[in-house]
Amino acid sequence: MSNYVDVMSHGILRTVLASVMFAAASIAVSAAPAGGNPLLTPPPRHIEWTGENLRLNATVSVSAVSAEEQQVARVLVAEMRRLHGVTLKISDAAGRGITLALTGTTRGKALLAKSPQAGLWATKKGDEAYLLDVDEKGALLLADTPRGLIYAIQTLLQMVRNGGKEIAGARIVDYPQLGFRGVHICIFPNTELEGVRQAILVAARYKYNAVVIEPWASLKSASHPETAYEDTYTPAQLKPLIELGKALHMEMIPMLNSWGHASGMRSRSNQHVVLDRFPQFKPLYEEDGWSFCLTNPDIYGQLFDRYGELIKLFDNPKYFHLGLDEAWGHRGLMVSDACRGDNPRETLANHMKKLCGYFAERKIQVIAWHDMFIQRDHPELGRLSPANSVPPMNSHLVLNELPKDIIMDAWNYDESREWPVTKYFYDRGFPVLVSPWKSRKNTVSLLNTAKRLNVMGLLETTWDSLDVTLPTVGEAGILAWTEPGFNLDTVPFENFVHAIRVLPIVNLPKLENTLRPAVVSSNRKAAK
Repeated sequence: MSNYVDVMSHGILRTVLASVMFAAASIAVSAAPAGGNPLLTPPPRHIEWTGENLRLNATVSVSAVSAEEQQVARVLVAEMRRLHGVTLKISDAAGRGITLALTGTTRGKALLAKSPQAGLWATKKGDEAYLLDVDEKGALLLADTPRGLIYAIQTLLQMVRNGGKEIAGARIVDYPQLGFRGVHICIFPNTELEGVRQAILVAARYKYNAVVIEPWASLKSASHPETAYEDTYTPAQLKPLIELGKALHMEMIPMLNSWGHASGMRSRSNQHVVLDRFPQFKPLYEEDGWSFCLTNPDIYGQLFDRYGELIKLFDNPKYFHLGLDEAWGHRGLMVSDACRGDNPRETLANHMKKLCGYFAERKIQVIAWHDMFIQRDHPELGRLSPANSVPPMNSHLVLNELPKDIIMDAWNYDESREWPVTKYFYDRGFPVLVSPWKSRKNTVSLLNTAKRLNVMGLLETTWDSLDVTLPTVGEAGILAWTEPGFNLDTVPFENFVHAIRVLPIVNLPKLENTLRPAVVSSNRKAAK
């Protein structure tokens, strides 16, 4: 059971009490002080409301010493001003107020040793945990990593109340259940970049740690200008969004579909970004242009050039999403013998070896949609999965030839029962992500399975419904963070709406500016 204090929309207070001791690393929730406690989402794993509130006035500053701490402090100061109208200054000197510290520094170690939550901290899992202690004297935010500090401030910002006059007193130790928590964002030719900025900020609010960006004919390529429309975005225009994610300590991941979806456009549009304008490139594609022609070695000149541009733009990312889904030509919708070769299985295996080899040389881990590696007529998996492997391609037979470090991204947007595909790839030794879309029941089902199996994590999709999918981004983020069995119904839907409305699509914060160092109010040397 999740022990979680919940303030409902009409001011009705619901408190779930734990009877075990806080010092024994169990969740302890005390009775709420007058006025009620804020609703925190994702709900912290260990929380004790104390009623010892921190008054926000001119004497309160933010203490941060190292360069990494100060960057996170700049995010806090900017959001405290935007959300609550509270002006704070950053100082590298100790004082009354809000203290940010990394536990690896000398100062951080000393602060942790004196914390009453040190014993509980020792039971945490992973390097994304944070410790938050607020009383009338100040607020202490501790974490092993800057990403953990970002999560601490996302929680602290929700604890400000009474019109920005105080921060509710509490002791918190918190960490996520799933290690990878990403959102997949498409940029179509008609997509406004401010909508993408909003989605990144909403994901950060719900403690996501990764963003996959997939431009569809929407990012100009210096080496292959034919692959994008003239009236679309340049790398320089996308760069601030990548920097925004990095300022929020998220993994920023590029995506380029490398088999199906080679048209660069959605199937319903019946448009092909290349062949509609440059028919001389027809040999790069199957007859209908939907998939790359795997027997034509010239496709690798285009793919590798574009990979290189994306790797540079994203500043040598840790991951790269290859797509590879819905290669319709091999699902029996058309005949494409020339692009299958004499041995279709070998053709696909060689394609995968080339792609994986390219990224292995650059020490980048690849992600792939799962569906081409599931047999369409499998008696258990096929009927419940978007599955495209059919004769004569039989692409599912290539699975055993793939490197085990390929991250299998298992997508399903409808199933609300136990879905066996996640376990299928997990049992075969692959890292696995689950990808729901707009359905709440589907999201709950996939995340419950992911947490039960303890797979790699979540990649929430948004596709061509970015705005209406944002509440599900919040729901999936909460489920990915919380312990198994968490009941999403304890969070009122109004919480998700509020989180979106405080990030209107106009005048969104430019938090990427926090990556640029700023002068602080004293000259003390940074902690080592």
